[in-house]
Amino acid sequence: MSEELVITAVGPDRPGITSEFSGHIHATGANLADSRMINLRGRFALVALVLGTKETLEATRKALTGAARTMGLSIEFSSAEKTAPRGGVPFKLRSYSMDQPGIVHKLTRYLHEQGVNIEELETRLESAPFMGTPVFTMRSIILVPNEVSVKTLRRNLEELGGTLNCDIDLDPA
Repeated sequence: MSEELVITAVGPDRPGITSEFSGHIHATGANLADSRMINLRGRFALVALVLGTKETLEATRKALTGAARTMGLSIEFSSAEKTAPRGGVPFKLRSYSMDQPGIVHKLTRYLHEQGVNIEELETRLESAPFMGTPVFTMRSIILVPNEVSVKTLRRNLEELGGTLNCDIDLDPA
């Protein structure tokens, strides 16, 4: 039976770090199943779900722990607990606005109040010389429960966007 291991890693970004990290996983015989890796303004950040036998995952822990220093990474491991899949319909949620504190919190709090699960979320602060201020974007994949009215959700998100001075789009994923 295949076991699951969640790995998080952070350190200075550099060319080859993804190859080096994934090479250690491959060398132990484990499988890199799901992952997100990003350069956050010079910092490499990773979260990954790795599959393998109990022995393979233990070898992966040892290999990455031993290599962490030379890779320049701080690495943490946690066991993945299998949970039942959630029901619902996936949607893409995007927002665009001039940057201001609290946008993510206010939008995600509203979604939580509606029982909506956030499957993925990405934010970015981008230069926008044409606006004279940075533009904040948020892109996410959400899972809307079957009992939640999408029409009402969309209308309420647009109203919330109006109070935050941001445009919000909700489309089927």
